[in-house]
Amino acid sequence: MTDPRRLTEAQIAAIRRRRPGVRASFAVEGIHFTAEDEALFEQLDRERLTPDECAERILQVSRAERRQKTPA
Repeated sequence: MTDPRRLTEAQIAAIRRRRPGVRASFAVEGIHFTAEDEALFEQLDRERLTPDECAERILQVSRAERRQKTPA
């Protein structure tokens, strides 16, 4: 049985269709995604995480990157 909280194929497809427009919108603001960012988005798609779970994962990754950059 599938987890009802996980995204469906149709929901994943809709997200992927919107992604180029979202990238363009961010680019207008001067925000460009790295290959690592794109890989994270693909991983989130594969795991079919909910929007809340995606946000939590992105925060975790961001915090881990920040910790690595700050001297101990």
